Amino acid sequence: MDRLFKPNAPAVVSEIIDGEAVIMHLKSGNYYSTEHVGSQIWAWLEQGLSRSQILDCLASRYAAAPAALAASLDSFLAELLAQDLVGEVAGEPAKSVLPEPAPINGDARPFAAPVLNVYSDMKDLLLLDPIHDVDNVGWPTPKPEGT
Repeated sequence: MDRLFKPNAPAVVSEIIDGEAVIMHLKSGNYYSTEHVGSQIWAWLEQGLSRSQILDCLASRYAAAPAALAASLDSFLAELLAQDLVGEVAGEPAKSVLPEPAPINGDARPFAAPVLNVYSDMKDLLLLDPIHDVDNVGWPTPKPEGT
């Protein structure tokens, strides 16, 4: 049976900018980035593609052994699950894949395993509730502990 994953909205929001997926987990306060293959996989997850559909897309676009593609994809999906960015869901995968421009010379691109970069340096700011958790001075000064 094929596996289907979806971003954990509304706690997870993302945007792909110039080939980089920037992902924020609003409950943990962490934010993430992934480029190249990782941002493409993220886009396919958002489109509702299943694991096998994503694997087929990778095989059609990148020059790598099928086992290496599968291992890299499974490792990346496991990391997304561990960070609570996606969840496995029941349902039917998307019927089609949005087209991607073919490589200029017609050859498959070299493959590099996707990497998920995790950042927690803005955690306190991202978790601060600007309506309820500020003192009389206002944003961005948090209330003192215990008030």
